[in-house]
Amino acid sequence: MKKNFLGLTILLFSTLVLFAQGDQTKIFTLFTSHGCGCTGSGGAPVSFTSNEQVISKLRETCDGIDFIVWEGTRSAAYDVIQHDLNAYDGVLIIGGLDGDYRMAFTGLPTIAVYNLWEFMNQPWDLFATGKIQEDPILTGGRDYKEVKVLTAQLDRRNLCDPAVTEKMFNDLVYKLKLIQVIDKLKETRVLMVKNSANEIIASVNYRGDINQSFPGDHNSRYLSNFRNVFGAEIISVEPEEFYEMYQEIPQREAEKTAEQWMAEAERVEAAKQEITKTARGYLALDALREKYNCSAVATHIRTVSGSGELKDRYNPGVGLELGFKTRGIQAVCQNYPDILMSQVLAHMLTGRPSMLGDIIYDVYNNVEIVLHCGIPVNPQGSNQRLPYVIRTHAESPVRDIPEEPGSSTGMTVEWPLGEPVTFWEMHS
Repeated sequence: MKKNFLGLTILLFSTLVLFAQGDQTKIFTLFTSHGCGCTGSGGAPVSFTSNEQVISKLRETCDGIDFIVWEGTRSAAYDVIQHDLNAYDGVLIIGGLDGDYRMAFTGLPTIAVYNLWEFMNQPWDLFATGKIQEDPILTGGRDYKEVKVLTAQLDRRNLCDPAVTEKMFNDLVYKLKLIQVIDKLKETRVLMVKNSANEIIASVNYRGDINQSFPGDHNSRYLSNFRNVFGAEIISVEPEEFYEMYQEIPQREAEKTAEQWMAEAERVEAAKQEITKTARGYLALDALREKYNCSAVATHIRTVSGSGELKDRYNPGVGLELGFKTRGIQAVCQNYPDILMSQVLAHMLTGRPSMLGDIIYDVYNNVEIVLHCGIPVNPQGSNQRLPYVIRTHAESPVRDIPEEPGSSTGMTVEWPLGEPVTFWEMHS
């Protein structure tokens, strides 16, 4: 997670999804001081939040997180974690580290918290890069390879405006949720339905000229990196298995699903036979998802038979949006496992689905155009559905003739105007 964990701080979502109690995320928690700089002269302020009160409030607020508070020495704490890294999912350090920074670089996602009004001795540059900065006088030191550090601060003397003090605490809670989500990502199993046995995974993500080519071991390296970064598993399925499952789906069941989508649409421009084909493809993908016990779907399938005939053309976007995403199952239609995991993470954090989009920049009009063959009908994550239109697919050669077999399906959704959006993506 080296780069990705730091990059998560750009998420600008406002809602957190609290995970139910069960397999809890275990966070090793270390207090390095009493939190008020009162170890020398003077004493604690009249209004002061103690270590016990901090951990009590965190436990009350953070459902599904087990804060394991260390009572021994700091050096022993580092040794305990290194002895069994698998015993913990993250590290929370509250207070300064006084020159011994190993504890921030255990290899686990870490949050280093500054107690506001203590001496400012947190090495922010080291936390961000893992590298000891050059010094004109001092020599030596070490660089750290495992850089997975976020920072936060707390006003434990309660000298700020109460709203500001609370904002600091909420920021820490949000970052703790990031560790929790990283832990939960490991439970994700991605159903990846390829369009051919030789498909290059995520090939559209890469740009090059005609003289460049993918290395022969690209897919194996991609799958290895994906596992190492996200902890998630990809279950690869050949297109023939999709074709067989498609045939097993009863036509009438697909028609019922298509009729429901059509009844809920503001307008229908595509032919019912094409919408039924899309619904049957969605039901086939869902059956494969259940067969392989997967929780997310990526597919590059563009035909229901592999015949190459126009009549069998299939674009899955409408089914992914109206079928999977309305059920909280994240899915993408062009086999981008990285984008899919970005969407899974965003949904875990916010309860909101994301849109996979190709981006067109109109710099003279200061406009970014984002489009694809699907778009969520519930971008706020609620049961509310926005108005949508089922239409023919823009890439079909017979898109202007809806009744022609192979005109396929796409959709438009009327998202609300004037609301901010965030463009982001993680890469393995």
